[in-house]
Amino acid sequence: MKKIVLIILVTIISSCGYHLRSSNKLAQNYPQLRLSLSSQSLLKRPLINALISSGVKLSEETHVNALVIKKDSLHKVIQSIGANNQVQEYRIEYDIEYSIGESDVRNIHLEKDYSFDIQQISGGQQEEQNLRKQMAEDMAWTIIRQINASIKN
Repeated sequence: MKKIVLIILVTIISSCGYHLRSSNKLAQNYPQLRLSLSSQSLLKRPLINALISSGVKLSEETHVNALVIKKDSLHKVIQSIGANNQVQEYRIEYDIEYSIGESDVRNIHLEKDYSFDIQQISGGQQEEQNLRKQMAEDMAWTIIRQINASIKN
């Protein structure tokens, strides 16, 4: 009976498209990295955490390959205006240009929309701050995934 349940379970898992993640090539190819990024950047802490979680050791030495963030731009754009001429929606756009080691410069663009209600101004400001932090975390992991994908090819 246990064998039948095990066979059914394996069949269900394999048919739904589930598969294990591939190995992390970043730490294998770049065991140590020097991070070149503005200390004021919202991306700094999430990127450091993502690199450490990926098994990369951060170094300050100049002979180590560098992950250089050349452009780090996060800005807010008006998405829609209501009938009363007040903003109802904003879009936050996050653009990054980076290079690692001697590779070409790569670009990443993320954007998120959010609603804004003038009646709940403090909640809207808190929502924007949370979105900015979340986008910085998403950007850090997007950089890691993009580097891993480029190493595999």
